[in-house]
Amino acid sequence: MNPRKKRIEERKLIKQSIWLGSVFTVWAIIIGIVVDSKAIIFDALFSMIGISLSGVSLFVNNFIRKPDDDNLPFGRSQFEPFAITVQTSVIIFLCLYSLTTSVIDLINGGKIVEMDLALPYLIFSIVGCFILWLYFKSNAAKLGSEYVRIESTEWQLDAFLSFGVLAGLSLAFFITKTKYEYLVPYIDPTMVVIISLLFLRIPAQTFKKNIRELLQFAPDDEVEDLMHTNVDEITAQYGFLESVVRVAKTGSSYTVEIDFLLPKSMSEMKVAELDRIRQEVYERIKGNYTMWLTISFTTERKWII
Repeated sequence: MNPRKKRIEERKLIKQSIWLGSVFTVWAIIIGIVVDSKAIIFDALFSMIGISLSGVSLFVNNFIRKPDDDNLPFGRSQFEPFAITVQTSVIIFLCLYSLTTSVIDLINGGKIVEMDLALPYLIFSIVGCFILWLYFKSNAAKLGSEYVRIESTEWQLDAFLSFGVLAGLSLAFFITKTKYEYLVPYIDPTMVVIISLLFLRIPAQTFKKNIRELLQFAPDDEVEDLMHTNVDEITAQYGFLESVVRVAKTGSSYTVEIDFLLPKSMSEMKVAELDRIRQEVYERIKGNYTMWLTISFTTERKWII
């Protein structure tokens, strides 16, 4: 899929996620307030923040496709991991905030939640969010889009959150009027504590990955392995003394610098011959990704280190 079509599909999917998330959010807020459930309100807040962050993704998706200019001569791909880092930071903060307030509720004696209105909402939310998670996950894989993958993760977390809340409230219903009824007020905040801790793992991993991209760490993926393997083969094929490959990944774009150290006997090679080798290197390492590629040749080792 060409980059332009990919961007159009990404924007379409993000807009769908925003509209669907808005419906779930309004409904969750109303139900959460009526039944006085912190877990359901947490679900609503999670959806609300997800909508806001999807809007940021939509803006960044449009922004990074603009051509390079004097202020951003190396492109705008760094804004993609920056936006995703902001998204995951907010999700992490929300999980920590909910964890803290629920611990305070537990200390203060917990709270009672009405099941009559909460149950239909939770069943519909679980089914709806699960279907949407699979839908966005499938499209993210098809497009190879980090933006859409983040959307699918948010729907996944929403589905698991609703399921956790339903499990907790169902337990509360079954132990009412038994000798364990004194535990009922503690179930809702306990479920939020458990879910918040479980939810932290996914955004934390995404946060770490995108921070590495912002700091231009080597990507350590199959693309980098492909580049190193092919450059080593080119080095041996043409009898070069050494080669150095530097790769950084920012968003969906790779910045690649390849330096070849030639023996002194090759110092008179024509530019046309060197360009032919450049083209061969490019043909062997290109893929379904954008790449800022620099290839240089020298007979002085000081220029490659």
